[in-house]
Amino acid sequence: MARSPDSGRAVPGESGGRQKGGPGEHRIDFRVEGEGREYMKKLIIPVIIVLLLAIIAAYALATYGVGFFVSWLFTSAYFILGMIAGAVILFILLRAYFGWRFYYHVIARNVKVSERNLPWIFEIAKAAAQRLDVRPPGVFIVQDPEINAYALGLRRKIIVINTGLIDATDRDELAFIVGHELTHVKYGWTVPVRILGITVPVPLLFSSQQREYTCDRGGLIACRDLDRSVLALAKLALGRRLADEIDVARFYTDKKEVEEDRISRLSEALASHPPIRDRVLHLREFYHSELYKKLTS
Repeated sequence: MARSPDSGRAVPGESGGRQKGGPGEHRIDFRVEGEGREYMKKLIIPVIIVLLLAIIAAYALATYGVGFFVSWLFTSAYFILGMIAGAVILFILLRAYFGWRFYYHVIARNVKVSERNLPWIFEIAKAAAQRLDVRPPGVFIVQDPEINAYALGLRRKIIVINTGLIDATDRDELAFIVGHELTHVKYGWTVPVRILGITVPVPLLFSSQQREYTCDRGGLIACRDLDRSVLALAKLALGRRLADEIDVARFYTDKKEVEEDRISRLSEALASHPPIRDRVLHLREFYHSELYKKLTS
C-alpha cells in the first residue's frame, strides 16, 4: 500500500529530509548528449524513401524524355498532392481530436493533487519541481493498477500517476518517478538538432531513448537516493513483489553484464524506451559523475 503522510519518512525537500534545492539551482543543462544524433538516425528511413522516389523520377526522365515526364508529372501531380494533403489534414485533425479527448478525459475522471487532496503527494511534487527548477504542473491520480505515470499536454502540461504506481512505491521512489515526468515537462517535446552550426529545436515526432535517460537523471536529482531510484526502475519492470526481492546494490552494476544481457539490438533500437538494465547502468554512471555532484551540492 502507499505510504501515509505520517509514515515517518521525510518528504524530499522538507526540513529534516535530504538536501534541499532552491530555485535556479538546476539551470545547468543536464540532458544526455546524443538526442539530436538519435533523432537524425530515425529520419534515415523517410530520407531513403525520398531518395528512391527521386531515383524513379530520374529513371522515368531518362527513359521517356522530358516531354512525357513533364506531362505525366503535371497530370498526376494534382491528384497525388490532393491525396497527400487530404491524408495529412485528416491525420492532424484525428491526432488533435483524440489528444484533446484523452487529455480532458484524464482530467475529468481523476483527482487533482493539492494541499487538501493527497497533500503528501503534493509536497513530493512541489519539492521535486523545486529541485529541478521547473514550474510544477497539475498532478492527477487515476485509478489504474498498472505501475505507470506519464506527462501530457502541449500548452497546459499535466502529470498523471496511476494508483498502481503509488501502491507499489514509497516516497523516495515516487519522488524519482515524479522527477522523471517533470523532466519531460522541463525540456518539452522538442529535441536540439545542430544544422549548419546552429542548434535548432525540432518537434519530437519520434520517441527518444536519449530523452528517457535524461528524465531518469531528473528523477535522481529529485530523489537524491540512488538505491531507491534503481528500485523504482526495477518495479516498473518486475512489479513490487519481485522487485523487493532483488539485491539493489548489485542490480546491473557492471557494464559488461549489461552488454552480455542484450537479446536483439534492433528491437531495442526501435523501442520507445531503453531497456531497464541500460537505464539502471546510465543512472549509476550519472550518480558518480561530477555533473551530478555539481547539481546536488
